[in-house]
Amino acid sequence: MNARTHSPSRRKFLRALAAGAGCYSIGFPFVHPFEAEGQSNEHFLEQLSMPSRWAIAASGSVYNSVSFSKYRYDKEGQKKYNEDAKKRNQEAGAEMLKFAFGHTWTGHDAKSMAAILPAVITLFNGPQQKYEIEEATTEKARVKCTHCAIWYAMEEMKITEDLCSMGCQFMWKGFAEAMNPKMTSTLVKIKPQGASVCEWVIELKA
Repeated sequence: MNARTHSPSRRKFLRALAAGAGCYSIGFPFVHPFEAEGQSNEHFLEQLSMPSRWAIAASGSVYNSVSFSKYRYDKEGQKKYNEDAKKRNQEAGAEMLKFAFGHTWTGHDAKSMAAILPAVITLFNGPQQKYEIEEATTEKARVKCTHCAIWYAMEEMKITEDLCSMGCQFMWKGFAEAMNPKMTSTLVKIKPQGASVCEWVIELKA
């Protein structure tokens, strides 16, 4: 794989994005003078539903995240990348709990986590992110991801390295432990390693 083609640095990616947006905004009135004249950005945004806006914004964030992750993976190597992923994502899991509680999504058991964390991740990754709750009691829950925005972005970008499972494993772990020190989360099926889905088992110890 040509890393230069599929994994631009974050700075280069954002610079190109900004340049493209700038060129388009400058050129648009000349290419479409009647459409642009007297129109505000709200006029165009109103043509898109809120779910469409959410999907577009989330998609851009996902592809940027995957590009930057691939850049780091190529630069640091698998061992260093995975070590950083453990630390960063366990901390991110705890921060996601704060975000959920800030929106009054609260709970302290396995059933609550199985509902809340997938909802938070879906907010960030967009409406194409899909989960199914296979089991949900106070003591134990099983959740599987049936459609992962990160995974499909990696496929489209022809990235074959496992950039996501270590992060997902420890993000869920960090969320579980922050929600309740007696709770654990284990990634038992891993799609990048050959499983049909990613699946987590959440357990609340007595």
